[in-house]
Amino acid sequence: MRFLSVAFLVLISVAGLPAQTLVAPTNAAPSATSAKPLTPAALQNTLDSLTQSNKDLLALLKQQQTVLEDIQYDRRLQSRQVQLVEERLLEAMQENGKLRAKVAQLEADALHAPAQPTITSVTNDSGHGAKPDLVAQPDPPPPSTYLPPAPPDTPPGSKTWHRLFTLSGTDNKNSDVFHIQGTQWRVLWHNLDKPGKSYANTSALFVSAFPREDTIPQKVCSKLGTGGDTTQLGGPGNFYLKIEASGGSWELAVEDFQ
Repeated sequence: MRFLSVAFLVLISVAGLPAQTLVAPTNAAPSATSAKPLTPAALQNTLDSLTQSNKDLLALLKQQQTVLEDIQYDRRLQSRQVQLVEERLLEAMQENGKLRAKVAQLEADALHAPAQPTITSVTNDSGHGAKPDLVAQPDPPPPSTYLPPAPPDTPPGSKTWHRLFTLSGTDNKNSDVFHIQGTQWRVLWHNLDKPGKSYANTSALFVSAFPREDTIPQKVCSKLGTGGDTTQLGGPGNFYLKIEASGGSWELAVEDFQ
């Protein structure tokens, strides 16, 4: 009887305990796994990726630099072309002023000093002088060329001017590409108005020398009206001439000093 009472008390005490006291405690799982160290292969892959990124960035910067250089060259070329146009315009204005002054002077001379006809003595059959008759003298024919003759040949080993070619025309023209061997070369040019006083100083001639691999020209001549001169340039190299002309005729010769 006493044994049953003790067992009953033990059951009651056990039933009154909290549930967590009846469960065996377990070890808590770690909150996070520890990071594994990178292998040499992974480090090498990361380094290769960074190196390739730097190379791509450097190539992009070089491309941008090339584009900027092209833009700067185009701007310099446009500036040079504008400068050439301004120079030609200024020279044309100056020549126009000279032309007007010359026309005014010619008109004044024509009013005060009329042209006198040429008097030629005519002899009759008896040998005695007859009454002079007025005979108009024809104008002399123009020369075949206004350029000086080509330089003569010189002994081997001595430097002198050598004529390469000549050109002539009445309007615009471009020469073929030619090669200059010496450090100097020149262009002998001449511009000619149309016949007649009404055409005096009405023609124009502009000549520029272009290096073959460049678009910036070297000025050779800018002439209004009849006249000619020689322009000396620097070599060596390959060049071609651009001729712009109107209102008359022109001719030129190219010579190399070698």
